[in-house]
Amino acid sequence: MRSFLIFCVFILTLSSVLSSTYFFGEQTKNTRIIYQDKVRYEAIPLKKRVKTYSYNGTVPIKAISCYDYQNSEASVNITAGGIGYKYVELRLKSQRSYRLDYAIEIYA
Repeated sequence: MRSFLIFCVFILTLSSVLSSTYFFGEQTKNTRIIYQDKVRYEAIPLKKRVKTYSYNGTVPIKAISCYDYQNSEASVNITAGGIGYKYVELRLKSQRSYRLDYAIEIYA
C-alpha cells in the first residue's frame, strides 16, 4: 500500500511538471463553472514572476482549472482553501523571463 501511494505521488508530480494545464479536484456531470478569469502579468527579463490570486465565493468549490497560454514551465499551487472550501488562494509562478498568462476556471 505504501509503495502504491509513493508511486501515485510520483506520477502526479511528474504529470504536473510536464503539463501546462493544472486541474485540481474532480469534474463530474453535475459540476458547473461558477467563475472564470484571465490572469496576465508581463515578463521581467531574467526574473520569475510570482503572484497570488484569490477567489471568495458562496458555494463550495469542486474543481479548479488553470490553463497556461504560454505553455511554459510555470507552476500553480493552492496555498489556502481549495476543494471543499468557499475560497481559494493560488500561487502562480512563471518560468524565468516569461510572463504569467493563465485562464482560471472554478467549478462548483
